[in-house]
Amino acid sequence: MKRLCKPTKRLAALAAAALLLAGCGGTSSSMSSSSGAGSMAGASGSSGAGGGAQGWKAGLAVLSEGEDGEAGGEVRTIAAAVLLDGEGRILHAVVDELETKVSAAEGGGVALPGDMRTKRQKGDEDYPLAAVSEIGKGWAAQADALAKHLEGMTASEVAALEVDAEGHAADPDLLAGCTIKVDGYRDAIAEACRAAKPL
Repeated sequence: MKRLCKPTKRLAALAAAALLLAGCGGTSSSMSSSSGAGSMAGASGSSGAGGGAQGWKAGLAVLSEGEDGEAGGEVRTIAAAVLLDGEGRILHAVVDELETKVSAAEGGGVALPGDMRTKRQKGDEDYPLAAVSEIGKGWAAQADALAKHLEGMTASEVAALEVDAEGHAADPDLLAGCTIKVDGYRDAIAEACRAAKPL
């Protein structure tokens, strides 16, 4: 990921906070996986009990990258949450992404967009990927197909998932259900596995 300048780092932190807060507060059916991520994040934060159900662990990772422009820039923030078994293999994973364009405001401030919803929150209605996808699936369905494909893998196995030069999966079985770029999601899920704490 590209190194961010100080103002962009602040914006990335703000976007990450919005992404996590949005995931924790969702109640619609399209947010069920994202809400689970919020629950897992809370569980992993309270690791004092040590060794929950069969040595399970939960982890959360938030990765951001940005591109600076003359009067603004773009920040892409990916959040991943995982539930691991006692051997460190993925039982369940979920990802979400927030793409934010920011610009300079009058008086030297920062202007944020009015819509700070993640791709999962926007759903097929406001993020209509299914309409243009060659496999006819929306963003959440494809992200969930990636997560399902990674079940049973360890952090190192996830990190080794092969992608092409553009970041798409190289595995034909995965491509059958997920044609979006997966390199950033792969990295976030692998990091969440490495950061996992006992439930």
